[in-house]
This record gives sequence, structure tokens and C-alpha cells, in this order.
Amino acid sequence: MQAQNLGPQTPMAPPGSAHAHDEPSAEAGEKRKRQPRNSACQPCASLKMKCVASNVSGKCERCHRMDRECIPSVPKPRKRRTLGDEDSPAAPGSSRVPNGDAPASAPTRLLKTQEPETGVHNSLLGRSDLSHNGSRSFAALLGQGLGLDNSGGDLLRGIDYNYVQMRFTIFRQLTGNFPFVSIRPDADAVSMAANRPMTTAAICTVASAAQPEVQERLVHAFRLALSAKVIVQGERTIDLLVGLLIYLAWHHNYMSKQQIYQELYLLAGMAADLGLYRQRPQADRSDVREAVERDRAYLGCYYLCCSLSVMGFNKPSPLRWTDNLRRCAESVAYSGAQPSDRLLLGITELVRTIEDLEDGLRVESSMNRTAMVPYVEMHTKSVSHRLKALKREHPELGGTLGLGAATIHFHHRLLRASETPDTATLIQCACAIKEHLDDILDRPPITLHQVAIVDWTNLLEILVLMAQVAKPLPNTVGWEAGALTSMPQPEAMLYAICNHMASAPVGDSLNPRHEARLQWFRGICDSIKKRILRERIRGSAVDTDDSQYDTVHSLGQNGAQRSSDSRFRSVNEPYNTEMPLPGATGVHEGGSYGSFNLLDKGVLDDGFWSNFLSA
Repeated sequence: MQAQNLGPQTPMAPPGSAHAHDEPSAEAGEKRKRQPRNSACQPCASLKMKCVASNVSGKCERCHRMDRECIPSVPKPRKRRTLGDEDSPAAPGSSRVPNGDAPASAPTRLLKTQEPETGVHNSLLGRSDLSHNGSRSFAALLGQGLGLDNSGGDLLRGIDYNYVQMRFTIFRQLTGNFPFVSIRPDADAVSMAANRPMTTAAICTVASAAQPEVQERLVHAFRLALSAKVIVQGERTIDLLVGLLIYLAWHHNYMSKQQIYQELYLLAGMAADLGLYRQRPQADRSDVREAVERDRAYLGCYYLCCSLSVMGFNKPSPLRWTDNLRRCAESVAYSGAQPSDRLLLGITELVRTIEDLEDGLRVESSMNRTAMVPYVEMHTKSVSHRLKALKREHPELGGTLGLGAATIHFHHRLLRASETPDTATLIQCACAIKEHLDDILDRPPITLHQVAIVDWTNLLEILVLMAQVAKPLPNTVGWEAGALTSMPQPEAMLYAICNHMASAPVGDSLNPRHEARLQWFRGICDSIKKRILRERIRGSAVDTDDSQYDTVHSLGQNGAQRSSDSRFRSVNEPYNTEMPLPGATGVHEGGSYGSFNLLDKGVLDDGFWSNFLSA
């Protein structure tokens, strides 16, 4: 009977063997006891790491080592698997395919090719040495997320868990200059490398200024991953958008040739593909943290695209203003957890004011001269009132460098729009430049090593404008004649800013200096000094040539009238209609200020500095 119950295919055990296998099977049953489903705690499950139980304080080994709360996970109900025609297994040795008459589709083949990659990803996450110092497992995990092959993985040499955690700490010091991206205080390098590889690579790139060789390799790795994911594979994710946003925000730190304008269009196109310009329904905003991150990133895209296009290149912005931007800024200010989130509304409105100014002046340039003058006056008064209102409604803007730079840019555009410079506008521009540069000198020296690309671009524009403005005023007497040369004092100011930047502490691991940027900035200041000196020599040469006609060529209007009797006047011509003197054409008409259109290309353009030195 016992043999019949076992069945014909089950061999009968020899006598005495059943009792011999009872004890080993019991011990093996205890060892092989199946763990309950979803037994990993919630922190380990979120990291997709193995959860090893520990007898210490009821926590797992990882939670005990990280000193955090160990929250057990809730088991999920098991679903019955139903086998259909497509999912039923094929008979052994048969060549059956889905639907029986067609080969496997392309998505099915793609899914099969991705299965090994998923397995490698899970196996990398399961390694216990990810957080060890000098471990290559972390670099392999980050390289797998970036899509780098074995040859590209060498670019991540030396990138381990501790290195990335330190870059996170350094990057938190930089976010005050670019408050559109933030890292959570409890962000873990392993989870960021697994779930946000592009963001992690961009943060490490920006925060590696103290190690130029490592930063150069990280830049190459990020660009390879960006081209493969966006251009080749066509991916559009919030991780790619935030990573590119961080990469462009400090683009001037590690790129010798400026390629920003093309990448700004890529940034704007990616934001449009993700649908950030549309207002999301309330049902889709259940995750407040994710919604705030998306809104904050969209505001950062507008800030970079508009500011750099206008002030850096003087070209149209790839991302235009929409009412959804104001709603995003208000939502971030209301729901954001960062103190800088309250500042984003004022910054966004400030950038919109500059965009409206540029749009209005482009429209005015297409008008005839008769209709242009009153339109310019009306438009500039409107922008001036808006700047004053922003300063009053958002007093927190006074602590940033953006408000002063926007005011200077406003005066600069007025000087470029008019044929002859207005004396009051020149003096107001000089006062604004002096106030802005004094504000920079009052800040810590490390500020110039940490500023984002928009503030850096504004600083270059202001220094170039200072060199053009700091000249004696024509057709004026008294204090106004020397107001522009006495207020900014360009040589002394350039020397003070270079020394202030060089006085940043050396060896500070949390606030590292950027030596390459310091050397480049010194070269820029020397170029501006040479330009100022050359214009002074040129001006003195013009005065020497005209000495036989007028020894005091820079006299005011009263002096010009007193010396008019000695000038040549045609016969039968009324008084005060003297012929222009040789070399004097345009001097009293603002000829010495006729180079304000030099910034038409923008300070980030490749050919700007060569034209600036050769002009």
C-alpha cells in the first residue's frame, strides 16, 4: 500500500533510510526556512538593498550602521497569475512565437535585451562594499546608470561613496547662488547614483573645482552620457533636466569654448517635452515634493534661458514667459521647504522685466525715428517703475546680486538705444556700477569662486561697461565733467576685485577656490586695463592734433562760445555756424561714447573679447 501511494515513478527507500534522513531534513528545513515576502524594511527596500536582520535594538544591520529608524514594510497581497495564449509557455523544442504566425515584436526583443542590464543593476545594488572607501562598485553603479561602457567607465576612476557624499556637502554651499536646485539633507549617495545618475554626475562635476583633473574627466563623462541618452536614445526625464540645469548653471567653470546657447535650446526643448509649461491637475500633484522639484526646475530653465540669452549673447531667448511661470513660483514659495524658495518669485519677476525691456527695444528699432523717441521714453519709464516696485515688494532681492545688475543693464540698454548719451543716464549708470562693485567687495572673497554663470556674466558686462563709461563728459563743466572718472575709478576697482577674489582661503574643503577661474579673471581685468589705457592715449593724441585750432577741446558750452570768435567762419554765414574742426567731429556729440554697441554680441560670444581688444 505504501508503495502504491508513492506512485510508480517514486523509488522505494531502503529500510532504515527514512529515519536516517529525518534529522538532516529537519535541520535543513530550519536553515532553508523561506523568508516572508516583503521582509525588507522600508529604507532598504527604497534602496533596493539586501536587508540583513540584526539583534541590536530591533534594527537591521544597515539601519543600525546608518543610525536611522528601521521601519518594517507592509506585505503586499499576492496576485494569481493567469496564463493566456501570449503568456503560456511553449512546448520543449518547439519554435512557437506569440500569436503563432509572426516573430516577436521589436518591443519584445528590446525588453529581452534590457533584462541583463536590469540584472546587472540589481547585482550592483546588492553588493555590500558600495559604501566602502576606494570601492569600485560605486563607480560601476554610477557608470551603469550613465550608460557608460567599460572604456567610458575609466572616466569615473576614483569616484566612490565618500567622494560623492563630500560633493553633496560642497554643492549645498553653492545652491545659495542658484536656488533652483536643492539636495535633501538625508540624500544618500547610493540611492542618488541608482535613481538620479545624471543629477549625481552633474553635482560631482560642479563641486570638483579643487581637483581640475577629476573635474575634466567628469565633464567628459557627463557629456557622453547626455549625448547618448538625449540624442541617441531620445530620453526625457526629470533627472536629465535637473542634471543639465546644474551643468549649465556653472558652465563657466570648466568649459573653455562657450557652447551654452545651443544647450539652452536643448534645455528648453526638454522642459517642453516633459510638459512643464502646462498646469498639472491637482490629482497629479499628490506628491508635493516631486511637484515642487518640477516647478523649481522649470523656473531654473526660464532663469538661465532668458538671462544668458539677453545678457550673455544678446539673442532671442529659447524659453518665453508664460503665466504658468508665476503659478510655479507661487506654488514653490508656498509649498517649498527650502528658505530660498521664497526668493524665486521675485527673481522670476525680475528676469521677466528684463525680457520685456529687450522685447520693447527690439520693436522700437524697427520704427522710424519720429515714432521711436516717444515710445522709448514711455517704455523705459514703465520698466523703471517696475524695477522700483520689485525692490519695494520683494525686499529680499536686495541681498542678491541680480537686482543691481538688472538696474545697470537697464541703463546700459538706454545708452545703446540713444544716438547721443544722456548726461543723467551716464551718471546714474556710473553710480549703479560703483554701488554694485562695492557690494561685491563687501561679500566674502569666496563668493566670486562660487557664483553661478548668470552673476558671472553680469560681472563681466559691468566691468566692460565701466571701462566705457569712465571718461570725461563732453559739453559739461563743473563736477559733472569729472563725475564719471572719479566715481568708478576703473583701474583701482579692477585691482581691488582681483585682490578680493585672490584673498579667498586656501585649503578649505567645504569652500574650495577655483584657481583656473581666478587666472582667467586676472587676464580679463588686464585686458580691460589695456583698453582703458589705449583709449586715453588715443584721446590725448586727438587733443594734441587739435591744439592749433582749440587748445581746450574739452571745454563746456560756455567755454566753446567764448572761443568761437577765433574759429573759422564762412563768409556771409550767421554767427555760431562755424565749420567743424579737423578731428573734432562727434567729440561734442558723444563720439567718445559711440562704442556702447560693442556689447551687441554679448560677453559670452566667442568673438567678443577679440573685438573688444582690437577696437
